[in-house]
Amino acid sequence: MKPLVIVGCGNMAKTLAPYLKEKYQLVGYALDKKYISSETYEGLPVYPFESIEAYLDPEDVCFAVAIGFQDMNLIRESKFNEMKTKGFQPAQLVLNPRIEGHGVEVAKGSIILEHTSIHAGSVIGENTFISTGVDIGHNCKIGKNVWINSGVTIAGDVEIGDNSVLGVGATIGNNIAIAQCNFIGAGALVVKNTKKNETYAVKQSESLPINSRDFLKLSSIHRSNH
Repeated sequence: MKPLVIVGCGNMAKTLAPYLKEKYQLVGYALDKKYISSETYEGLPVYPFESIEAYLDPEDVCFAVAIGFQDMNLIRESKFNEMKTKGFQPAQLVLNPRIEGHGVEVAKGSIILEHTSIHAGSVIGENTFISTGVDIGHNCKIGKNVWINSGVTIAGDVEIGDNSVLGVGATIGNNIAIAQCNFIGAGALVVKNTKKNETYAVKQSESLPINSRDFLKLSSIHRSNH
C-alpha cells in the first residue's frame, strides 16, 4: 500500500483515518507547528506542516486533507494546494466502487464515503468531500473544495460552485446552478439559481406547547378517525 499522511489532527482526521487505512499505509499526521501539542496522534507521528517535506519524501508519500469546512473551505483549499506545491500527490477515496464504473469522473483528492450514489455523466472536482447517503443525479458538475453533508439530494444537470457547503438533508432541484461559496443549510430546498456567497437556511423547528406523550395520544386519535 502507498504511504499516506493526513493533514489535520481533529475530528475529521479521526473519522477518515479508518477508511484511508483500508487503501493506504498511514504514516502520520501533519499540523501547523503552532498547534502541535504532542509528538504523536492516534499512535502515529505528528509532523510540522510547514516543513513536512523534510520528514517525508513527496515522491513516495501521498496526502489527504482531513479538515472541516471552516471559512467556507478556504483552509482546506489552502492546505491542499500547499501540499501539491511541495510535490505531494493527493490521495483519493471512493467507498462505492460502482461510482467510477458508471462514467463518473472523480478528481484526485476527493473523498466519497459509503452509501452514496452518483449517476452517470457527473463530474466531481478535486478536494471535494461527500459524506454518507448522498444522491447526486445525472450530468452534475460538482466544483472544487466543495463540502456535501449526509443525506443531501442533488437532482440532474446541477452545477455546484467551488467552495460551497451543503448541509445535512439539503435538496437541490433539477437544472440549478449553485454559485461559488454558497452555504446551503440543513434541510434547505433550493429550486432557483443562486449568486456568489449567498446563504440559504430554513427556520428551526419550534417546541410545541404540549407534552410529548399527550401529543402521541392525540395523533393516535386523529389517525383512528380517518
